Amino acid sequence: MRIWVFFVLSLLLLWLGILAGRGIASIQSRVVEKEDAIISVLEGALLTLFGLLMGFTFSMAVSRFDMRKVLAVQEANAIGTTWLRTTTLPEPLRTQEQNLLRDYIQVRLQYHANHPDAQELRGLQERVDLLQGRLWALASGYAMDHRDDVTGLYLQTLNEAIDLSGERTAADANRIPMEAWVMLLFVGVVATLVVGMKVSSRSWVLQAVLPVVLAATLALTLDLDAPQLGLIKVGQASMEKQAHDMQTLPQQAP
Repeated sequence: MRIWVFFVLSLLLLWLGILAGRGIASIQSRVVEKEDAIISVLEGALLTLFGLLMGFTFSMAVSRFDMRKVLAVQEANAIGTTWLRTTTLPEPLRTQEQNLLRDYIQVRLQYHANHPDAQELRGLQERVDLLQGRLWALASGYAMDHRDDVTGLYLQTLNEAIDLSGERTAADANRIPMEAWVMLLFVGVVATLVVGMKVSSRSWVLQAVLPVVLAATLALTLDLDAPQLGLIKVGQASMEKQAHDMQTLPQQAP
């Protein structure tokens, strides 16, 4: 779901809560006036509960976002180290691994590009798996006949780069559970309903303030939790720089 769609749907639900509260207040005006003190306590409790839930959820989203940024840099560094260590390999293995690494980093950049659809994502993952398999097969095949420290170091860094791609994929899939979003929206709607009982029906501005603020906060949290869907992105500067260096600075034997 796109961020703006989520924002609009959240805003509509929360505004319906305000309108429902206004409807209850108009139908049961005497009861609302009589229980005004209890309604005020309930209003404060619900808004406090929503704030606590929102705070925990936002903290989860921020920590996941920070982890994705760290993993992006770590993967770029691992690929860069693997690239540098190809210079220790003999021909034709060195050229084969370098060509595969150039293709590999481009596919990894495409995988984390903006708004890839599900089918494109599956196709890119298949290409990633294929290139990883070819990189490992060539290097491990050579290592079977050349069990030296240099080849072992290359395999170690290549394995780290492959592992980090899996960690980034897992980090992208590590999202706030749907149940948490449903609970947040439920508490938010109930809170706006109670607030709506006390908001003047002639003041559209006052009716709109709370739903807009809550919907914007929810949308921002979702944007952090799903960086490929919205405006907030995990930067790819490290990967892009590494890809540029691999294209313009071909590694030769020392």
